Amino acid sequence: MTYQARFKNQISMEQYLAVYDATLALWPSARDTLEVETRFGLTHINGAGSPGSPPLILVHGAQTSSTVWYPNIEALSRHFRVYAPDVIDQAGKSLPTRKLLKRQDYADWLVDVLDALKIERALSVGHSHGGWQALNLAIMAPQRVDRMILLSPAGITRLKLETFLSMLPVFIMPTKRMFYRAFQWSTVKRLDARSPEPVFEQMMMSGTSFKPQELSFGVVTLFEDDELRQIDRPTLLLVGDREKIFDPNHMLARARRLMPQIEAEVIPDAAHLLPVDQADAVNTRLVKFLTT
Repeated sequence: MTYQARFKNQISMEQYLAVYDATLALWPSARDTLEVETRFGLTHINGAGSPGSPPLILVHGAQTSSTVWYPNIEALSRHFRVYAPDVIDQAGKSLPTRKLLKRQDYADWLVDVLDALKIERALSVGHSHGGWQALNLAIMAPQRVDRMILLSPAGITRLKLETFLSMLPVFIMPTKRMFYRAFQWSTVKRLDARSPEPVFEQMMMSGTSFKPQELSFGVVTLFEDDELRQIDRPTLLLVGDREKIFDPNHMLARARRLMPQIEAEVIPDAAHLLPVDQADAVNTRLVKFLTT
């Protein structure tokens, strides 16, 4: 299958790639790209930072791409060689040959990416479903994890009922307007539907540009108590005080109760997209945790 075949038509692909590249242009100028083979297809990776610096993996959430890290890349790439893959069966520039259908698939895909990059033990940052992936890897392949940062991760608490009900129209009628409304309450930033930032335009277009069968909202399971207890890697959990997808207090309480090496904190004036909402505060905390 060609990359173009993932889209509804040529115009959809060109429009999506235009906003993808516009978001990537917000990254530092000293960036690069590479593609690695995995058992699930070709994974596209955006990178930045000196090749001699410690490697750091960034895993984005569902219905976004690696470009979403634009507010964080400059700060992180001063200290690390950053690799941000486009999750294989999500939006972005990766070309899947197989879907990620179960937990083992997600672990295997990340292991394949680490192997291709010659990273034995990963420093990782995961946002939303990317946080779920980081947790899943720590449970299924703990020998590949050094330390990790979880930003509003899935898997520790269930979605709020009102979140499910708010997102339901997106599944039933995936229009650009529906995606705009869904993302509007995921951030404290005021979004302009007529002229949004490129990253929000890209998020809105992801559900309307790709063929429906080409995008996955991701496998999400609630991790068992015993699974979270077995994670013995240093972990930082950050969640916004205005988080609407999960209950932030419940998330912090369960993580602190079960995970032996957890540091869990609230980021003020931030919602689900806290790396965008409060980039400076998040970046400062990420760098401190990863370098001390």
